[in-house]
Amino acid sequence: MYLKQTTFACLLALASQGAQAQTLSLKSGYPSNYVVQKGDTLWDISGKYLDQPWLWPQLWNINAQIANPHWIYPGDVLQLSWINGQPRLGKAVQGGKRVITLSPKNHYESKANPIPTLPLSEIGPFMQTDHIFATRQESKALPYILGENEGHIGMLEGATLYVQGDLTPGQDYGIYRPGTIYKDKKTRELLGQEAIFVGTAHAQARLAKDRSRITLTSNQREVYQGDKLMPLPAQESLSALFTPRAAPVTGPGYVVELPSKARGGGKFDIVLINKGARDQMAPGDVLDVQRPGIRLTDKYGKVSYRDFSSLYDKGFHSAGRTPLPDESIARIMLFKVYDKLSYGMILQSQDMVSTGYKVSNF
Repeated sequence: MYLKQTTFACLLALASQGAQAQTLSLKSGYPSNYVVQKGDTLWDISGKYLDQPWLWPQLWNINAQIANPHWIYPGDVLQLSWINGQPRLGKAVQGGKRVITLSPKNHYESKANPIPTLPLSEIGPFMQTDHIFATRQESKALPYILGENEGHIGMLEGATLYVQGDLTPGQDYGIYRPGTIYKDKKTRELLGQEAIFVGTAHAQARLAKDRSRITLTSNQREVYQGDKLMPLPAQESLSALFTPRAAPVTGPGYVVELPSKARGGGKFDIVLINKGARDQMAPGDVLDVQRPGIRLTDKYGKVSYRDFSSLYDKGFHSAGRTPLPDESIARIMLFKVYDKLSYGMILQSQDMVSTGYKVSNF
């Protein structure tokens, strides 16, 4: 049910033969050699070399003559080389006399954990149990909890529960509670509805009157009557391979929510944005996050921030005033895409990212 800890979601692949590779721009002061540290990620290491770390699939290019590319581990020494005028990062061996280009791939390793692409501990729960209802009607059609014979309002792990709906015996189910309804802040279009993950259950038997008996196997929250059930995805269906790339050109969007419910998010925090598959978004797309320019009031040359101005000045001395310019403060990479919404991880951040901040291609 859960992602195996020794499986890391990283894919270092060349673009298709017909695609044109982007020019790699090395950062000023990049190290010619680097010793891999515990806690490093491929994104972080590439960020030491590239102005645009999302281009790391090119930096870690597959050498077609190397049959078995290698993982990298803490303590490995990496060395930069140049092949046909392009920088390539590889593992230095035997005093740096030879450089082997690398291509991490799915691997099971018992003695040590290789360096992952991203900190998957942060996105694993979203990959396994997250869901967003496309419409409010979607949740209404799902099987739901009737209760238990002991009459508890909040039900916990180990309880035998009854469900209105025909479940498959032996199947594991996620239990969800409909939550926040997301609407576009300008058009008021319904974007989706949050499905709050409550716990997991194992279907035991089908009963008369289209009912089922289940065992509550784990809790994130107390389970209540009316909570919905959906089959959990099979382990082998969980795709966790991401190839970073610049997002396609589309109209600007915005950060809908931080699932943590914090006021702001930094590096490796998760954000929900109002762009999805219908906007040609896909897992691996990298987008720019911009802090909106602050609004001002200007009363005969006396300038104030609008939020700190009087109601009078807000009403009569700010209309038509141009706000300060928007500022690019972060990069996010999408890892789970719905039709109208997507989850992304903050990979670079100069300041905290908040709800309402703009997102766009760059």
